[in-house]
Amino acid sequence: MKNNTIDLPIFPISIFLLPGGVARLRIFEPRYLKLVSMATSGNGFVIYAKDQDPQQLKSWGSWVDIINFDKGEDGVLEIDVKCKSLVEISDVNLRDHDLDFAEVRAFTHWSQKRVFTHRSQKSARSQKSADTNLSTLNTSLSLLITNNALLNKLYESKTDDNPYWIIARWIELLPIPLQVKNNFIFESSYSDAKKLVNSIISNSL
Repeated sequence: MKNNTIDLPIFPISIFLLPGGVARLRIFEPRYLKLVSMATSGNGFVIYAKDQDPQQLKSWGSWVDIINFDKGEDGVLEIDVKCKSLVEISDVNLRDHDLDFAEVRAFTHWSQKRVFTHRSQKSARSQKSADTNLSTLNTSLSLLITNNALLNKLYESKTDDNPYWIIARWIELLPIPLQVKNNFIFESSYSDAKKLVNSIISNSL
């Protein structure tokens, strides 16, 4: 590692994944089968959305670990990956096995935050409305995960009381353009992400 950067292989696919998020990938190209082998014995790999908005302030990706292997009914390798951090990407270069590698630097994202489980009475009263909205989002998310066969397998716990985790999962799963989701990779974007999710879910109920 140099200047807090690490060299990792890049997997180009249009998947939006925040820290704590899980996804299943189907791997069939020889070069990406090699990437899986390298990632398993190394430090994972980076999912990079090829159609990122060029106006974004930084080129970024999701640094993931492989948490499960399987084969689909057609014999294609399927891997489950979990995002442990977002990374800023620089110095992308093509190397052995036709794979892209890049120097990446992890940065903090709001989805990695935790909240205190105990609040003062005053704080609890002031948060009553927000908690009601959060409870609705939590319940709806749990139902969505439970009723989707793949998500039900990927998320064994179904949900988490942490509001940052709940909002992050909704941003990943909502059918909104990737260019819109990209607005929520910044540390200061949690409030806007929460407003968007509340607006969409409340209008759908």
